[in-house]
Amino acid sequence: MCIRRSSWRRASTLSLCLVLAACGGGGYEPAPGGSPVPPPPAGPQVPFTAGPDDLQHAAGLYPYAAASLLTLDLNYQPTPAKGPGWFLVNTSTCAKLDSPPPSYPGGMVTLDTVNLDENKADNCTPEINVLGSTGDGQIRNAAAKMRLRGSSTRFAALKSYRVKFGDKAVAWWGEDTLNLNKHPYDLTRVRNKLAFDLMRSVPYHESLRTQFTEIRYDAGTGAGLRSMGLFTHVESLGKKDFLQRRGWIAGSNVYKVAEFNFNEDPRLQVLASGKAGPDFEEALEIESDSGKHQAIIDAVNALNSEDTPFETTFKRYFDRNNYLTWLATTTLLGNWDTTDQNFGLYQPLGTEKFYFLPWDYDGALGYPQQPGAAVYPPWDRGISTWWDSALHRRFLSAPGNLALLKAAVEEIRAKYLTDAAVKQLLDSYRPIVEPIVGREPDLGNLDAKGTGTRMEQWATEYQRLQTVIGDNYGFFLQSLERPMPFWLSGTDATGRLQLSWGWPAPFHPQGKPIGYRVELARAQAGTPAFDPTTRVGIPAPAFGATSLDMGALPAGSYLVRVTASDPDGHSTVSFDDTTFDGQRLFGTLCLTMPGATPCTR
Repeated sequence: MCIRRSSWRRASTLSLCLVLAACGGGGYEPAPGGSPVPPPPAGPQVPFTAGPDDLQHAAGLYPYAAASLLTLDLNYQPTPAKGPGWFLVNTSTCAKLDSPPPSYPGGMVTLDTVNLDENKADNCTPEINVLGSTGDGQIRNAAAKMRLRGSSTRFAALKSYRVKFGDKAVAWWGEDTLNLNKHPYDLTRVRNKLAFDLMRSVPYHESLRTQFTEIRYDAGTGAGLRSMGLFTHVESLGKKDFLQRRGWIAGSNVYKVAEFNFNEDPRLQVLASGKAGPDFEEALEIESDSGKHQAIIDAVNALNSEDTPFETTFKRYFDRNNYLTWLATTTLLGNWDTTDQNFGLYQPLGTEKFYFLPWDYDGALGYPQQPGAAVYPPWDRGISTWWDSALHRRFLSAPGNLALLKAAVEEIRAKYLTDAAVKQLLDSYRPIVEPIVGREPDLGNLDAKGTGTRMEQWATEYQRLQTVIGDNYGFFLQSLERPMPFWLSGTDATGRLQLSWGWPAPFHPQGKPIGYRVELARAQAGTPAFDPTTRVGIPAPAFGATSLDMGALPAGSYLVRVTASDPDGHSTVSFDDTTFDGQRLFGTLCLTMPGATPCTR
């Protein structure tokens, strides 16, 4: 899991400088003459019509589809660390040294050394040699290398690992790499597998193989094998065998999204040869490489240009059935953390089309409502989740597409992501998962922050999984009733604070007029945000206006919040958030006057 809630800030740097004319609801796509287009009345929709470019499900893709527990025995093999080179001194220090530091006991890389690798972006990637065997006999004493994997999960007490076998002839059901995920922040430990298993039946869309796995590790100290608990293996995305298993074109591009939302991004550059530029993979990690990457840049440029009609751009670069299925399925599964990560893109060799692929769902299926989970922004459930993306915003605001998405959501909910399907899978998992998470090392590290024993909390949360798809459908419907979020921008005009909130252009899914409430308060430590004693009187904005002269303000720091509402009381706040006095404030900017500069935290 990698839950990120502030990465959209860089994407907004340019857009915050734009102030568009107000429109009281209506569509984002301008009609001839520049007037906003209100959405048409919702009518019967046929969301999916089979076409020649659709993704097809390959036969036999899930040979181990039935729920079971694979045992993976890993025996440590002495792994010398040679210098000079890059070494992990501790969890926060990767240094170039002449010889290994004490974190490499006896000059050896150990599992404890591997577990220090909390920063996957530095120059240190320690790995150990192991001999691996699977309980089903497919792999016997095969040489492999074991390293840490994941992003935010690297900081958890229980880690996730990659085990890669060195001999290409050695594989488990054709996979030579096992991605063993601990999912430490998911109390149930099954959300990722449940999502991928549900998606296996959904057409026009791909899923990934998954398998419950218990690692038993022998450190070579004479103590023998010890259980490291429950993991979930998830098939590698985009490798050669991944394409081959699906009958897809070898040498095609497959991207795993690291930080990308279809907005303009200076990191997306290609060399004269067509190969990716030096910063390209900060945004899109290349899992399968054709050596040509201009198409994704062209798609981004077209999506962010008003010169080309959106429908033309969409038909050229995307497949409607795949896109609708991904968006509808992601909505129902509640994977709201897909604004700029946790999905992949497949571009078949010789084409310009991009197909969405799923990735990383342990933060989905009601995780935001798990006791103790981080609070999500109020707009971050439903279609507003993706409103800062040029692709999703333009698709959803085009006439008729909201009704189309609603029809797609309802069809997938009725046919594939049903309560019965969820119950059947959960019932098949429970005899496997409950015994192993009920003992160490998992039991003491369950993310239990509610009431009752750890296993009582586990059982309660596990049972709640049967209701979360229905809840997510409700969140989707609610998002169709409120204005879409926007960005705030503050500038200083000779000591007068000028506030703007016109980007993206105002949009209401029902075409209702939108009014705005602006609040200003001094940022005073020890006093609650927007406390009446700190509020500053300002003029009310004209109805539908997207900017306001806040007047001359004394030097100091101020909290600013704008709330958009329709006549029926449905409201939303901006994408912005700030931390003030230890409290995270959604829909709020903190600005210091004079200068209207961001407050120092």
